[in-house]
Amino acid sequence: MATSLVVPIAYITVLVAGLAIFSRVYRRRRAAEKTSFEPWFPSHPTRDVYITLLSSTPAVPDSLLKSALLVRATADVRRIWRLRDDKGALASLHARGLVGDDTMARFAAAEKELEAEIVDVVAEANTFRQGWGQMIFATATEMAHAQKTRETVVDIAKVKAAEDKRIAYAKSVLSATPALPASASSSFQAAAAPAAPAAPVAPVPAHALGHAHAHAHAGSAAPSPATSAEGSPNPNAGAGSAGSASSTPSKSTPSKKKKNKK
Repeated sequence: MATSLVVPIAYITVLVAGLAIFSRVYRRRRAAEKTSFEPWFPSHPTRDVYITLLSSTPAVPDSLLKSALLVRATADVRRIWRLRDDKGALASLHARGLVGDDTMARFAAAEKELEAEIVDVVAEANTFRQGWGQMIFATATEMAHAQKTRETVVDIAKVKAAEDKRIAYAKSVLSATPALPASASSSFQAAAAPAAPAAPVAPVPAHALGHAHAHAHAGSAAPSPATSAEGSPNPNAGAGSAGSASSTPSKSTPSKKKKNKK
């Protein structure tokens, strides 16, 4: 009796222990996967510079710390712009199934990190002067716009050099191609020339069409001489034919001259 109870109890104990170990290992791996993905922004050098200046052993002037904090807020503003531009594209791609959940998790983590960074910058600005935290990001936005304009102006020379290089390459390619013969060029120009437009056809006047239609109708509706206008037989036509028939003597009846001679 004791032997029959030991076997199922041992089996249940081993099964529960195995499931518990598997669950613990699986949770650890899932947590490691969630925290081991590559961050959206790899590093934040301006924040590191500000923290280094703040924790330096010789006292750093407040003006230098304020400048470093403004540069840090400017970098945060540029990150806000990037996240705002990437959010719509990521949402559209995720809806189509082209982006996985790990990318969306990275983006959500970047948003949370940026929110914490903004709160930290506002708190640091308020330590220098009360109320400066509400104005620091407005100033940082103006600085970011000025920096973006400066970069655009500086890049004009690079863009111009790239365009000149591309145009020079295109000209060299065109000059290296052999010219077409005269006959081929003339035939090509003849084939490429547009066809002459057809001469316009003068429209027929409406009164001419009306007269033609009336003449055709009158010719088709003219009565024959053997019939009257109402469609009944013409008596004059019968009489005339009869008179002509009586005026011509027949061969079977002898004439009056022959009777007198007899």
